[in-house]
Amino acid sequence: MRKEGGDYSMILPWLMAMADPGEEWWKRSRRNPKRAGEVSQVAFLLKASTLGFGVALPWGDSERWDFVVWAREGGPMFRVQVKGTGRLHRRGYEVQPVHATRGQGKKRYTKKEIDVIAAHVQPVDVWYLLPIAAVGRAKSLRFYPDIKSRRPMWEEYREAWDVLGEREEKGRRRKK
Repeated sequence: MRKEGGDYSMILPWLMAMADPGEEWWKRSRRNPKRAGEVSQVAFLLKASTLGFGVALPWGDSERWDFVVWAREGGPMFRVQVKGTGRLHRRGYEVQPVHATRGQGKKRYTKKEIDVIAAHVQPVDVWYLLPIAAVGRAKSLRFYPDIKSRRPMWEEYREAWDVLGEREEKGRRRKK
């Protein structure tokens, strides 16, 4: 990472990301929910890739999932729906594990549609990776990354990237 004119930049072979540490970008992006979601999607792509996961994107935006992720070649693949939030509600950051439908309102995601919800708490850049089975029938998920909660319901999924499978260590050969 190098510093250029007050900004930090990182160049990967195929991806470049920049952040302005003086700006509260999540406040600006909240004005446009679609843009805020796109910010979390690119943050997921960068984080998952730098952690060593394989990542694929669907063509268009007609699927219920945003990415397909795998930890190692030949291993299981997971359909991931990314949800971003900067919305503070009752001292927690909230996302809804739902999608919009034509004429039927909002519906919860199911195991047939996705495998994992990756919730990005934008102001503190914290990830919660929840298997859809763990979400159950919840209509709302509230995360408390910066305070101690008496009932930390989702904390076991904080930065739980192993939900997407065990990554192969660099330099280690896979057993055949």
